[in-house]
Amino acid sequence: MASRGGYRPGFIGRWWQNKSDQHFAIITYSTILSIASLVWGFVFLFMLGGHSDPEFEHLVPWSWLAFVGGLVVAFYAAPEFFVYWGQKQLLEDILLIDSRPEILRRRKEAEDAADMLGTRYQARLMGLYQVHNINIGKKYRVDAITPMRPHFSVTGETANSLPADDKTWWNTTDSYISHFLPGLHALRNPVVNQAIIIATTIFALGITANSALGMFRGPSGEMDHTLDLTASLYELSAVHQSSPYYDAVSVLLLLVCTALLASTRPSQSATEEEE
Repeated sequence: MASRGGYRPGFIGRWWQNKSDQHFAIITYSTILSIASLVWGFVFLFMLGGHSDPEFEHLVPWSWLAFVGGLVVAFYAAPEFFVYWGQKQLLEDILLIDSRPEILRRRKEAEDAADMLGTRYQARLMGLYQVHNINIGKKYRVDAITPMRPHFSVTGETANSLPADDKTWWNTTDSYISHFLPGLHALRNPVVNQAIIIATTIFALGITANSALGMFRGPSGEMDHTLDLTASLYELSAVHQSSPYYDAVSVLLLLVCTALLASTRPSQSATEEEE
């Protein structure tokens, strides 16, 4: 934040300036948490009728706090997130370019995006420059990271293309979540992607079976009762309801599993290359 007329930022402003490399991550996590809180409050208060259920009266103030707080934070964080996300997508597109003249033409917008996103993205951009023998000068003082897609190997002044990836969902190395979290290189490992697919699928099926069919024995001895996760978390003991029963925590966990599973799909760039 630039100072004007001798203005000096306060504690929060100085802290924000010192965290320039983490702006995108902070805004991303703030947006995710605020939207999750907003969804929690909305589902509990208005869809599940928690505000009028005496059994869950103790959760009403917390749900209102989550709803209002999530709404306020999301109002400020979400627009910033989309600005940063747009710059990230722009830079990711440039990192896929294999034409030196085109990279030079888009150099300024690439460097502007990298400056906004932090040193990790600056390092990836430097890796692209090294692959195409573009002089970066002393603008960035970071170690270059070789671009991941297309796959290059920096050897002196040449760039060697490596074998193409399998673009299927099960074997992809270029999933949406690997683009969303480029710093976690393990997400480009097919085995890790497969583990996420398996884990989220099993977890989602378990939550669905618990809510819709019941996985716990009731007074009759039949497995026709659902574990109420919302009440159990509050009471710190198992609370069961006659199935089918959908509590707020189960619904939120199911939504998270669905979103995480969808994020393991091959990204749009991988799909376009396959076509």
